[in-house]
Amino acid sequence: MRLLRFALLLGLTAAKLAAAAGPPLRAGVLDDAPPYVMKDAHGALTGFTVDLFRQMAARMQRPIEFSTALQPALYDGLLHARYDVLPGPISATPERAGDMLLLEGYAWSEYQFGVRRGDHLAVLSDLRGRRLAVRGGSAYAEWANRNAQRYGFTVLPVSSSAGAAQAVIDNQADASLSGSPVQGYAAAQNANYITALPLPETRTHQSAAVRRSDTELRDEMEDALRCLKMDGTVARLSKQWFGRDPEAEDLENLVMPGYGVPGLAGYDPKPSKTRC
Repeated sequence: MRLLRFALLLGLTAAKLAAAAGPPLRAGVLDDAPPYVMKDAHGALTGFTVDLFRQMAARMQRPIEFSTALQPALYDGLLHARYDVLPGPISATPERAGDMLLLEGYAWSEYQFGVRRGDHLAVLSDLRGRRLAVRGGSAYAEWANRNAQRYGFTVLPVSSSAGAAQAVIDNQADASLSGSPVQGYAAAQNANYITALPLPETRTHQSAAVRRSDTELRDEMEDALRCLKMDGTVARLSKQWFGRDPEAEDLENLVMPGYGVPGLAGYDPKPSKTRC
């Protein structure tokens, strides 16, 4: 009889937990954006963003389901409600903010070039006559296409930022352009590849996005992100995946006022309701 009562109690507890949990968050990510998103030796998704959003979903008491696609398909999938969230990293630009509702960032990033060890790229005019590898459809590709004629380089689109760095290593390109955290990670993984000229004026939030109509979901996710910043989880993940301890002014630790990215469309200055 005791065993029966215990089994019934367990069943009721499980039912209450299931009722408390929300529906799965459908998250769309690139499958090759190390160290944010990548596949481990068993083919399972891992990386900074994957780990972070699993923690955020747990705090929201919701399961999360990741699926992968190319960048244009991710944006289309969000627009047509095949995904609830794009964990990113998404560079928080005015163009992106016009199409999607952005969360406050979880890391800073600025555009940065990478070259083979022994090569030289100190100013933008050094790009003349070179092949520049960029991830197609990215903000870096937009910059490259806008500036190719001005600085006299050829744009080489590839499928991922990791592929852009690899194109340089394999001598299929002379330089690559992506975010500074990605370039630092690529340089740490290959002794023949080094970081080069950064563009500090491009510094921005590395962010996630929901549909423009999903204000409530954005706010709920941002509250979860803030709690993980305040308890040190985001900084610990950054140390694990980027190999550095974030400073107090880095976005891994910095909680922004309001909701969203200050200065961009969709930002809401209302006071935070975060309860951790």
